[in-house]
Amino acid sequence: MKLNKWELRANEKLLGEAAASYITKHMVVMPKPNPGKLHVTDQRVVFTDALTLFFDYPLEQVVSFSAGMGSLTLATADGKSHKLTGMFTKKLASALEQAGVKKA
Repeated sequence: MKLNKWELRANEKLLGEAAASYITKHMVVMPKPNPGKLHVTDQRVVFTDALTLFFDYPLEQVVSFSAGMGSLTLATADGKSHKLTGMFTKKLASALEQAGVKKA
C-alpha cells in the first residue's frame, strides 16, 4: 500500500470504474473490507481509496478474473488473488472483459 493519488496517464482511456471493497486479511484470518474504487483502463487495473493506492497492475499482469454473487476476484501473474465485493461487479466485469482480461 502506498499513499498516492490515482490519475489517468497520457493516452490512457478509462473503461470503467465503480465503488467496491477490497478484502484483505487482518490479523492473518479475519477478512477486512477496504472501501474504495476499482479503476479499469486500457492499460491497467487499479484499486484506491481516498488516500491509499492498494494495487496498480498493468493489464498483462492480470491473468484472469472470476465473478460471483456480489464479488469479483482478480488473479495476477505473481500468483496473488485480489477479492473485491460490491454492488457493481457486473459493470466491473464488463470493463475487465473490454480490457482483454480473460474470464476464469
